[in-house]
Amino acid sequence: VMAPRPVDKAGKPLLKPDVELINDVNPEKVPIIEADAHRCMQMLYNLVTNALKFTHKGRVKVYAEADDEQESITIYVEDSGIGIAPQNQELIFKPFSQEDQSERRRYEGLGLGLSIS
Repeated sequence: VMAPRPVDKAGKPLLKPDVELINDVNPEKVPIIEADAHRCMQMLYNLVTNALKFTHKGRVKVYAEADDEQESITIYVEDSGIGIAPQNQELIFKPFSQEDQSERRRYEGLGLGLSIS
């Protein structure tokens, strides 16, 4: 279940007025899995909050697909945000790395969220 008015860890609202958060996960099509609940929540939280952080207008959509043959579930977080330059797509998954590493960067954070996800 996703919160209708998500906030960050400091209680600051994440959902901007011009952004729609869409939960399109159909619980009837996604099986119950056995996994570390804390890590799964942390991963999903990091992906959704990053999408909300970098989306100023449009939407953030979360959905999932199950593959019975592979015995896997794929969770998708799509957004209409600013995007990530192709040359930086590997960088953002390294600890303490961010796409914009300049001193006058616009977004806060340590750069740990996606590396631990």
